[in-house]
Amino acid sequence: MRNIQTENKTMENVTTEILENDFTTLQVMDWPMVQEYLQRCKYEESNHNIINMIMWLQTYPLFYYKREEYLLLLGIHEGCFFMYMPLCEKQYIAEAIKKGKEIFDHYGHDFTLSCFTKEMVDEVIKLYPEYTAIHESWADDYVYDGERLRTYAGKKMQKKRNHLNAFYKDFEGRWSYETLDETNIDDCIGYLKDWKSEDPDDFLQSERIGTFRILDLYDELPCKGGLIRIDGKVRAFAIGSMLSDRMCQENIEKADGDVRGLYQCIMKEMLSHEFPDIELVNREDDTGRENLRAAKLSYHPVNIIEKYRIKKGVES
Repeated sequence: MRNIQTENKTMENVTTEILENDFTTLQVMDWPMVQEYLQRCKYEESNHNIINMIMWLQTYPLFYYKREEYLLLLGIHEGCFFMYMPLCEKQYIAEAIKKGKEIFDHYGHDFTLSCFTKEMVDEVIKLYPEYTAIHESWADDYVYDGERLRTYAGKKMQKKRNHLNAFYKDFEGRWSYETLDETNIDDCIGYLKDWKSEDPDDFLQSERIGTFRILDLYDELPCKGGLIRIDGKVRAFAIGSMLSDRMCQENIEKADGDVRGLYQCIMKEMLSHEFPDIELVNREDDTGRENLRAAKLSYHPVNIIEKYRIKKGVES
């Protein structure tokens, strides 16, 4: 995710001719169409996930160009357009990238690509060797072994296991887990209304707005989640969705930070109940925040998916 204050102003002073003629503004109601194209490619990268897209649509508007073979997604960063990885089967990747460049060139925009994985960078460089890929480490995804997060087994997870066991001991007989559904969604919304509502952090407040949207649309969207109650009140909830046949993405995780072990508990319980057989879990990026980076590393990822921005004639 990019800088919120910058992104909130992205539509100012942007030449919109490309949007008026070739790209269409993506609306929430378009999600089934986008999901159909996402299932063709099954990227294991967090920005190419329909729940992520809908959650951040107000902050990061998206635009699409649709062909039967592929879907191109356009974003805006610091007043300039960029293209995401094309949504298509592998055989159409080159054709889709070429079409994107053709459209950018037609309107006089620098052809810029973002949120590209290393594998997809190679596809672009094969077509345009004069282009350069810049690693954007703040956007890298952290990927974890699913079974490790469902059990906290092993020496590496000892500290997390200690926090979890402390929670079980402190709240024995007082806590419960529930799968998120129409019977308790309103309780989660009520909890979110109070969760960090006074925090001045723009990023966090934008995240809250997006989370409200996902909760409002929960019954319609391809996601699953769960909540934890303590003494009958919601104190944590989490929501995830599928990225590929082997990987899920944890899109949302909210908990009371002053309750020891609660974050460990909601992650373990949600994954155990809603994604019991998933091999890998993508817990998204750290946004360049050192405290978030340290927290994600403390769970010992098995892989970090590097992200790249691609432009012509720049140094990496």
